Amino acid sequence: MPLHPVYRVGIAGAGAFAAFLTESLAPLPEFTLSAVAARTPAKRRAVVDAWLTQRQGAQPPEEYSTAEELVDRAEVDVVIIATPPDTQAELTRRALERGRHVFLEKPGALSAEALAANVHLAAARQKALVVDLVMRHSPLVEAVAQVLRGGWLGRTEQASLVNAAHRVMAHGHWFWDERRSGGIFIEHGVHFFEVARHWFGEAETIAGGRLAGDDGSHDRVFATALHRDEHGATVPVTYYHGFTRLPQVEEITRWEIICERGRIVMEGWVPQTLRIEGHVPASGVPALDTLLAAVPRHPDVDAVMHVRTAGERLRTAAETGELQPYAGTVNLPDRQGWYAALVRARWYDLCAMCQDPNRAGLITPQDAVRDLALAEAACADD
Repeated sequence: MPLHPVYRVGIAGAGAFAAFLTESLAPLPEFTLSAVAARTPAKRRAVVDAWLTQRQGAQPPEEYSTAEELVDRAEVDVVIIATPPDTQAELTRRALERGRHVFLEKPGALSAEALAANVHLAAARQKALVVDLVMRHSPLVEAVAQVLRGGWLGRTEQASLVNAAHRVMAHGHWFWDERRSGGIFIEHGVHFFEVARHWFGEAETIAGGRLAGDDGSHDRVFATALHRDEHGATVPVTYYHGFTRLPQVEEITRWEIICERGRIVMEGWVPQTLRIEGHVPASGVPALDTLLAAVPRHPDVDAVMHVRTAGERLRTAAETGELQPYAGTVNLPDRQGWYAALVRARWYDLCAMCQDPNRAGLITPQDAVRDLALAEAACADD
């Protein structure tokens, strides 16, 4: 990645995710942590410690007790807004009106309308606005897109997502208050709607529901959408999210895509495993092998571009020869390293947008609005 100017950054909302962001971004020369806001000194200290550990000898950031104070008073170029969803729209508006660029934790607002208003404001002020949707920066996500668009397994017939996660947020946490979080689809599910829209096109219809656990919180949600892909085919996609698993039970995040001549399975909340199996024309065997070989095995902020370049060759390869069985697998073992790389790639999108207001990033602000609108629609019938 090319070097960009150094940006003074303020982090509004110093929870565990803010500390992870700091650890991930602090090594980058374009990033300087200048301010941090949280309601408790302990939360601020966790972020400050992460910064000083990564940048020994650096100046400690200014500390504020509220996000509003940081947005209003801190001398920063970029505000990272990592507060609960019910506060994100107003903080983003304030930051943009004060001339800051904004790196915004998903979903970005409780409604697509509110997020769209800030996207419009950012464009009018010529400020960068990035929503932290990171999954499309994964090389495995891009590899799936290239296989589907090339049609090597035939027509895409059906897809499903299962996301069975640990119940890490205790009863009473803001995540379970849907007036603050919007519920699982809005706070969490937008990540997966973004992936599905990339793979299968826009959703023409969606209907969903939710189920309550013993404490009354809606800890399981589900939906079925009909997407329209670039080949004109209708792809039914089912989504399930459950935050119910015990700590000693393994989490499951799995996409399964059924195609006319095979299937694709991608596993991992941060995608780590990709399996492609089926029958392809003889010319497709080396073409698919080349695509999978292009996936970097170690964390790389430019991973998508490597895969996209190989995918362009895959899409132009002629389908010749009899159908042959095919099986290919890629494993990316360094989960945390890849998560940090995806966040860094998203940060570099912001840097590029700061320098050129006409840049939109890999996942555009309008993509984030569409993802949130889809999440809202999935909640409409429950």
